[in-house]
Amino acid sequence: MSRLFSHSAMARIGSTLFEAVGAPKVEAAFVAGELVTSSLMGVDSHGILRIPEYVELVSKGVVVPGAQITVRETSSTTAVVDGGLNFGAITAHRVVATAVEIASKHKTACISTQRCNHVGRLGAWVQALAQRDLIALATANSPVHGHFVVPWGGKQGRLATNPMAYGVPTGGDPIVADISTSVVPEGKIRWHRNQGKPLGEGWVIDAEGKPTTDPNRFYGPPMGGILPLGGSAGHKGFALSLLVEILGSALAGNRTTDATVVGNGFCVIVIDPSAFCPIPQFKKLMDELVTYIKSSPPAAGVEEVLVPGELEFRTMRQRLQQGIPVDDVTWQLVEEHARRLGVALKAPTA
Repeated sequence: MSRLFSHSAMARIGSTLFEAVGAPKVEAAFVAGELVTSSLMGVDSHGILRIPEYVELVSKGVVVPGAQITVRETSSTTAVVDGGLNFGAITAHRVVATAVEIASKHKTACISTQRCNHVGRLGAWVQALAQRDLIALATANSPVHGHFVVPWGGKQGRLATNPMAYGVPTGGDPIVADISTSVVPEGKIRWHRNQGKPLGEGWVIDAEGKPTTDPNRFYGPPMGGILPLGGSAGHKGFALSLLVEILGSALAGNRTTDATVVGNGFCVIVIDPSAFCPIPQFKKLMDELVTYIKSSPPAAGVEEVLVPGELEFRTMRQRLQQGIPVDDVTWQLVEEHARRLGVALKAPTA
């Protein structure tokens, strides 16, 4: 079950909890705001349900609130951002700022990371860059403990859900595509388990390699696996996932099997369209392309053709008015952490 809660109140609650575990006020508010925004846009798997998880990661010493972030430029167009194990959103914010700075001089940039914790909704960062009139591609891998996804033809996980995202400016809302290279992100499986709902067909297998729609058979023990994107053409999703792994591990100088690595191997590649044509012209061409795509007659049972990101922006505008659904399991975890930390909470209402 879930209830509708006020987005502003949930942001204050998240910020208060993060401050209670040692995060500086500004950083606590920023991280909480990013999680709430993810839920506003309908990406619940990377939204409010991560608040108690992040609090727990701080308690375990995985996340180090307020840790210094350093930037090392490795060439005129490349840099490595060391997050120092701070919240991943704080590191990702610095990556975006660094990419903007480099691209403003050289029209392109590639940024890799070290010691970067979970960056949350990957689309948030390409969206931020697209809103600065830049084309952006981002990838994020995860270390060994997050290797839930089986390689094509395998039955034991060797890769994470390894999302990739891209953002492109237009005359209106940017195009924002954010997809896992697995059939489903693990956070969505967790959300279904919290809701007591079965999983979709073809999402996961159990520890014996058999298809299942029961999230508990996926989590085990022993652990099952998530299938690569593509169904009968899953070799394509597997190939994309491997690319994400390469950009997040080998390119960053990390071993895929290194159990001491935490968080995400976050990589961002940026192109300034003005290097090829004036921005107003580029946006006009993008608007024409979007109009052309959406002019396709809808298939049976489909109301309209949507471009990537369109549904999320609509959901955000709706949830800003109506509230955000928060499942009971997540809210109970929030309350438990609040009691443990001596933080007084009042259940927010929509």
